[in-house]
Amino acid sequence: MMKRMQALITLPVTLLFVVYLYMLVKIILFKFGEVNFMFLWRQAEAAITDNSRLRVGLYGANFTPFHTIAGNLHSGALYEYIQLYGNIGLFIPFGMFMAYLVRGKRFGFVTYGAVLVSSFVLCLLLEGIQLLCTIGTFDVDDLILNTAGGVLGCMLFHLLSLTAKTAPKPAAALGSSISQSTVS
Repeated sequence: MMKRMQALITLPVTLLFVVYLYMLVKIILFKFGEVNFMFLWRQAEAAITDNSRLRVGLYGANFTPFHTIAGNLHSGALYEYIQLYGNIGLFIPFGMFMAYLVRGKRFGFVTYGAVLVSSFVLCLLLEGIQLLCTIGTFDVDDLILNTAGGVLGCMLFHLLSLTAKTAPKPAAALGSSISQSTVS
């Protein structure tokens, strides 16, 4: 019975995870525009045949850790803060989904390791696609912030699941308040 209930919950969560990944690709690669994988393919082909496009992308890339983060923090501009915290926030759901779907050990190395590695790999893939397809700027700080967001999401998932487990059940809370009111 419990396994069947778990399967009934896992399917919608998996579907929501797929929708989330679609939205993540839409935001990062297509800047909220139409998702067009043929466009990416054509951009990649053009960059491979004309490697000067890749050189321009590499020239504009940030390979210095914390360079962009420091600039965002010191700028004071709202856009820079949105950029900074948005990079973290975009991957919080990823960490939560992964923590739910992996469920190795509740707070164990397996779950956090899987979230850390998968957050990093997904972000590296997206940053690499931006560089290869010349549709954005490769930034090592995005790797740092997105990965941190994934791990933060995993921590948040565990905090919420602990809170849910320690919270009184509605029927138990109702029963205790009824018994207290009859005693008074």
